[in-house]
Amino acid sequence: MIEKMRKYSFVLYHLDYEEFLNKLQKLGMVHIVKNRDVSTELMQQQSELVAEYTETIKFLQKIKDPEEGSTNLPTKALLNKVKSAREQRDKLNRQFELVTKQIHELIPWGHFDRELAAKIEQSGIKIAYHTCLKNHFKQEWLEEYPIRIIHEHFGIIYFALLYTGINPSIEAESFSFHQHTLNELENQRKDLETQIADINEFFRITAKTAITAFTSEIDAILQEYAYEDALGQADDEADDHLKILMGWIPVSREKALKDFLDQEQIIHFSADALADDNVPIKLRNNWFARLFEPIAKLYMLPYYNEFDLTPMFAPFFMLFFGFCNADVAYGVIFLLIGLFLRFKAKNEAFKGYGMLIVVFGISSIIMGWVMGSILGYDMKKISGIGQTVLIRETGQIFNFALLLGAIQILFGKMVNTIKSIKQNGFKHGLAPFGTFLFVFALAIMGSTMLGAPRTIAHVYAPYVLYAGLALVLLFNAPGKNVIINILGGIWVMYQVVTGFFGDILSYIRLFALGVSSSILGFVMNSIAANLLNIPIAGYVIFPIFMLFGHSLNLALGALSGFVHPMRLTFVEFFNNSGFAGPGLEYKPFGRQK
Repeated sequence: MIEKMRKYSFVLYHLDYEEFLNKLQKLGMVHIVKNRDVSTELMQQQSELVAEYTETIKFLQKIKDPEEGSTNLPTKALLNKVKSAREQRDKLNRQFELVTKQIHELIPWGHFDRELAAKIEQSGIKIAYHTCLKNHFKQEWLEEYPIRIIHEHFGIIYFALLYTGINPSIEAESFSFHQHTLNELENQRKDLETQIADINEFFRITAKTAITAFTSEIDAILQEYAYEDALGQADDEADDHLKILMGWIPVSREKALKDFLDQEQIIHFSADALADDNVPIKLRNNWFARLFEPIAKLYMLPYYNEFDLTPMFAPFFMLFFGFCNADVAYGVIFLLIGLFLRFKAKNEAFKGYGMLIVVFGISSIIMGWVMGSILGYDMKKISGIGQTVLIRETGQIFNFALLLGAIQILFGKMVNTIKSIKQNGFKHGLAPFGTFLFVFALAIMGSTMLGAPRTIAHVYAPYVLYAGLALVLLFNAPGKNVIINILGGIWVMYQVVTGFFGDILSYIRLFALGVSSSILGFVMNSIAANLLNIPIAGYVIFPIFMLFGHSLNLALGALSGFVHPMRLTFVEFFNNSGFAGPGLEYKPFGRQK
């Protein structure tokens, strides 16, 4: 549900404004109304610094096996030291790559005495160094010139040619030695490795401490940024002697704010939120619906006068995930992963994600039992539990998917009806209710096409359809004349009919994903069973293939089980519920993260 808000206006003497803001920020309850975009040089510097700290934290989080360390450096000095170490390591890595490249070029020539080569050249005998592809090397060169083959490596011949006078011209690449010898380059590389290792060790023993310090510093900077922004949000009155600041507070926290204002003797006015106000949204749900709030926020928050659809789509989302991953064994794995995150994760957000995965796991276990699948095996063939499987044919899975879709669409239509009555009055809810009746009757009448037996409901369904049609045609625009209502109603009915069939067919994806996951599991099992026919090695390959195959199927199922239910929620359900947004998120001054 959406928590009720009240709007407060604070009237302050301009010299008291900054002190009031400091205390209000410490209180951390009021969402400041943003009247204008404020941008100062200090705020720009703060934004750049936050970006710098954030980027450095991301770098340090990648450090392997960090240890708890300590430092006496101020946070900014520690940031500069980490930056400097990163720059130095990048420089050393570039040098290391260059030296390594030079070593690879010299390795085929081996270690030799440069001074001896220089003495030979001083005696009048010169040395030319060449490389040549083996199939291009001409044997007559050995007869024509004094050539010494030094090494052959990867199809390339490295050789030296002795000459006096003019250097003979042969069809081979000339090679020039680097300034340093191979020994010198290898020593340089060892030195660079040591320096890089020292810097990596610094990162390893500093990472945890630095991340904690930088996170705290980011929080402090954001507090300063919010304060600087709030300074510019007040309106000036009475020749700039008065400051008027407005903000929102949840009704559940209003008493604490009133006590603060009375204590500080602040002149203030309060008012209930109006539909036209841009009221910040704070969701308040039970533990189950709260797990799905991050999913709702991926789309958008509702307007203040709308319904919070989170507790309404949560059970469907859970069932849809289980439908896409209908396997008891997969559900157990999801359950274990979720419990691990719930009890091992330090971040509260990840603990919440862990509980969400636990819920998904329970849903997968239930739906897996309903459809009769355990690790890709057919539970119906297992004696003792086979008779407990509810869905025994593939066609029933198809019908079940459409049934869930029809229920969610009708539920959305009813939500839209109640919302219209609450927002605009009873008459405005008649057309949405007529749409509900029309779609409900269509679903009943169409169920016989899927093999449902004809019942008393099918006899009265046409009358329900006519009643719904009449409500839509006569009350789609209350207050206007009948002709306008009928013409508008015809357009509405066109949208309803085409939209209903398009929406209901979207739920076939649940059938397709659920069946495909089961088929993939079955195929993995069949291939693995054939591998057991391989003597000895088959018993080694079998568990490896089963682990790899089902892990891949599980990963694909987890992805599809999240993405497709999200699509059904945001498109089909939200659209049929008449969802409207985006709402402004409630962000109390002093608690931004």
